Amino acid sequence: MRDMSEATGIPLGSIHRSLKSGTIQRHTTRIKPLLTDANKATRIAFCRSHVRPSDEKWFNADKNVRKVYLTEGEEPIQRAWKSKRFIPKAMFLAAVARPRHVADQPAVRTSRNRPAGTMVATLVNVDATVYRDYVINQVIPAIKEKFPTASKRVVLQHDNATPHGGVTDADLACVSTDGWTFVVRCQPPNSPDLNVLDLGFFASIQALQYKLVSRSLDDVIRATLAAFDLSGGEALAKVFLTLQAVMRLVLENNGGNQFRLPHLRKDATRRAGALMSNVP
Repeated sequence: MRDMSEATGIPLGSIHRSLKSGTIQRHTTRIKPLLTDANKATRIAFCRSHVRPSDEKWFNADKNVRKVYLTEGEEPIQRAWKSKRFIPKAMFLAAVARPRHVADQPAVRTSRNRPAGTMVATLVNVDATVYRDYVINQVIPAIKEKFPTASKRVVLQHDNATPHGGVTDADLACVSTDGWTFVVRCQPPNSPDLNVLDLGFFASIQALQYKLVSRSLDDVIRATLAAFDLSGGEALAKVFLTLQAVMRLVLENNGGNQFRLPHLRKDATRRAGALMSNVP
């Protein structure tokens, strides 16, 4: 507000009163990806298709800044890591499902957390080979187990991260058996708003996960799985409605992204028993 006062010559108190009364409103602007005409055409084609999305996300054991509420005279708990780079994190691959990627190995040295020889989760580099192995041997069997059998054609969507190039339609041919057909499609370039799991589902899980203190990779895994269970199916159902609303806005804007994410008042309509199954 001081910068605004200096730039306009309006007293700081007047600006504060205008903000309080609503005459002036505070807004947050975010940089959006610059879209080419080809990007817009791809976004339109994507929105006209029917895709079962999947994605992955890093979950950290801790975050750099936390807000806490203390009573008078109470001191905050001291949190310390060697550096931010040493905060443990685990990647969870979600085909709107349950998998995670870690490897259990015996602990080399004794620590205050466990004796040497204890099986612990260790960090691995997720490259194209690891990603392909996990999709084919973990995600696909889980889909076959849980997916409704009325339709056995499944389109796996992922973004354009380098490891994702390791999965092609040819790789999925070996698991397209017993009437199942698996194909892979890439998310449109410069289109994070078309990733269903990034429209609130991962954020809701991470908000719950951060409520538990994690000091190791195993702690992160337990906290994240507990958060997934607590989030329930309602959170996932809501973000799919948001995705439909975003797709509608993409089509209305000829493939552009100059729009605000829609607010559908899903919780209120759910409580009223009027939540729609699809966005009109």
